[in-house]
Amino acid sequence: MFSTAPEPIMIHQLSGRLARPLACAALLALSALSISAQATETALFRDLKYDAPRAQFGSDRGYYDCSAAVGAAARCVDGVKFLGHTFDTQVLMFVGDRLRSVQLVTAFKPEPFASLVKALMQDFTLVMLQSGDKRLDLVEATRKGVESKLKATVAEFESIGLNKGELTYVFVEQPAQTLKVFTNGVDAIMKSPPTTREADVVVREKGNEAWLSVMFSLPRRAMEDLRNTPVPKEKF
Repeated sequence: MFSTAPEPIMIHQLSGRLARPLACAALLALSALSISAQATETALFRDLKYDAPRAQFGSDRGYYDCSAAVGAAARCVDGVKFLGHTFDTQVLMFVGDRLRSVQLVTAFKPEPFASLVKALMQDFTLVMLQSGDKRLDLVEATRKGVESKLKATVAEFESIGLNKGELTYVFVEQPAQTLKVFTNGVDAIMKSPPTTREADVVVREKGNEAWLSVMFSLPRRAMEDLRNTPVPKEKF
C-alpha cells in the first residue's frame, strides 16, 4: 500500500550506495548528443492515457483511493513491474476527474535507479537537476558554453542535493540536438509539442527511509487545458 513504508535505508548507506549510481547516471545522460524521441500521442505511461476518466480505474482493476496519502485526487495500485523491477506503488493523479500524471514509487535501490535512467535516455534528454529551491539548468549552461565545466558542476550539485535528502532529475522527451534552440530547461519543456512528456526522477530521503520515484506528465498540454478551462464570472 502507498502508506506502508518500505525497508529503511540508513543515511550512511544512502550516501555510500546512492552517490555513485546517481553521479554515473547523470554524467552518462550528459554525454548523449542525439536521442530519438517517440512521443505517443497522449500516452503518459504504457496504456495510461492523459485525460482518461477517473472512473476507469476502479477496484475491479486493483486500484484504490489514495487521495489522503497523496494530498490530491489520486488512485493507486500496488506491485507494478517495470524494467525488470517491482515498484511498490503506481499513483495516478487527477484534475477534475481526468488523468494528468502517473508516478511509480519504490524504496531506493541502485539497480532500479540505474535501469530507469538508462531506459529514459533512449527517448528523453536530461534538462535540469533540482534540489529544494535550487536548480541546475543544463540547457542554459550548454547555451552559455560552459560544457567543459558541466560534469564537475553536476557532481557538486548532486552532492549538495543528496546531503539535503532530495534530488530531482528532469527529463524531456526530445532529442538533445533539438533542445539547443531553447533558452533554458523550462523553455524546452513548455515550448515542445503538447504531446511531449516530462519525466521527473526523484530520490528522496526522510529519517531512515529512502525513496525512488518517477513521474510522467504532459506539462504543456496540462497548461493549455488549464488556460482553456472556463472560469465562473464573479462580481468583486
